[in-house]
Amino acid sequence: MNHSLSRRVPRLREPAPLLQLLASVIIVFVLAFGADVLLQRALELFLAGIVEQDAFFYSAVRQQDAFAQNILALIKQLSFLALGIGFVVTLVFLFIPFSRRSRSTQGFQTGSKQLLNATLLSLRGIATVTFIFLVVTAIYELVLRIVGNQPPFFLLAALVTASMYVFILAYSLFDYAKERRAMVGSRSEKEEHTP
Repeated sequence: MNHSLSRRVPRLREPAPLLQLLASVIIVFVLAFGADVLLQRALELFLAGIVEQDAFFYSAVRQQDAFAQNILALIKQLSFLALGIGFVVTLVFLFIPFSRRSRSTQGFQTGSKQLLNATLLSLRGIATVTFIFLVVTAIYELVLRIVGNQPPFFLLAALVTASMYVFILAYSLFDYAKERRAMVGSRSEKEEHTP
């Protein structure tokens, strides 16, 4: 009787290695995109606070504010574009080894735990960097409210913060993609050398 029941209940299998890798890449890039949107929005609000305080200044200061808002909008668009291009390039370079051989599941299944650990480590890194930059932005906002606006300083601080965050996020994603590529490449080499 137990033998007949075991035939009817299908066993859950581990997802295909290609699906695991795709899910890992999507999760990391979605978190990176969300973190980028969050920080860019915080910086937009920070600049809006600067503009609010500069309402009674002369026109040159208001022109600086408008220029800074335009630069921040450009940085935001470039970061979104870079995330999109990075996602596509990562998918292409990670999945080339899978397209070159037909049997990819045997060697890669042993690395599913390693893939999960690396994905969680990347997620933690992105979340930590975003938190640090949000705290820095909040400190700038607090100092702005206490001291009052010194027109060029806070504008430059906001733009430098946005630029640094984009570069650090890009480096984190590049490092993640490089590690995944090395992992997939080493698995494929092991498979090719096994009889």
